[in-house]
Amino acid sequence: MRLGVSLPSMGSKPDPKRLAMVAREAETQGFHSVWVPDHVLRVLGPILDPLTVLTFVAGMTGRIALGTNVLVLPYRHPLILANEAASLDVLSGGRFVLGVGVGWNEEEFSALGTSIRERGRRTDEALEAMKRLWAGGPATYEGRYYSFAGATLGTAPETEGGPPILVGGYSDAALQRALRFGEKWGGFIDSPERIRKVRQRLNHLAERVERDPGELEIVTTFRLRVSTPETEDLAERVAGELLQLGEAGVDLCVLAVSPSTPETLSWIAEEVAPRVT
Repeated sequence: MRLGVSLPSMGSKPDPKRLAMVAREAETQGFHSVWVPDHVLRVLGPILDPLTVLTFVAGMTGRIALGTNVLVLPYRHPLILANEAASLDVLSGGRFVLGVGVGWNEEEFSALGTSIRERGRRTDEALEAMKRLWAGGPATYEGRYYSFAGATLGTAPETEGGPPILVGGYSDAALQRALRFGEKWGGFIDSPERIRKVRQRLNHLAERVERDPGELEIVTTFRLRVSTPETEDLAERVAGELLQLGEAGVDLCVLAVSPSTPETLSWIAEEVAPRVT
């Protein structure tokens, strides 16, 4: 199982030095990826725009993967997002993973003049439209919410077919969406039992979309508060919990680490990662 790290882009005053520090340290310590969440309003406190953060971080790093976990897709027009994602894919050298979800916050949908009841259908259309745009050449799409004809993106993605897609969510619609459009499925603070159930449901739903569910990477997040990183018992406990997630089918676990300091990331890399990767 690979390990990623959540970047501190939410919940405090924006601090570019801290963002850069965490991203660089995560890369230095050999973590697979760094991830950021998405809101357009101050729903859970201050938050930076995820694509802006990852573009900033792309310029500070050279190897580590960069992902949104997750970007609320129905907030954005697919043609604009497809070009933004392609641009980030190019600027990062193909390191970008576009994690998407349908969203849940009624206040944000209302402020944007978008119906929360239509978020699933909008998301499906947007994903289909972006896949066409990333295929190269003029693209045409005719949908209920989005339509364009003969459109060629300003920026072609570096990754063939566009950045990998992670689809988050637990409903049957979300799981089918991941099977139809995604390279990864994403959950949030999952137990091993919940991961096993998701795996079972993916296996069942895959027949409807003619997709091998084994092709889909399973990603979840894991909260980790480190008060005494020198404690051997803590390393064993954390590694044990991560191994249980891996045995249940998790391929990548994104660590929401507190505090996210160089010392903490170094401790995880030296004491926890060797036990689980």
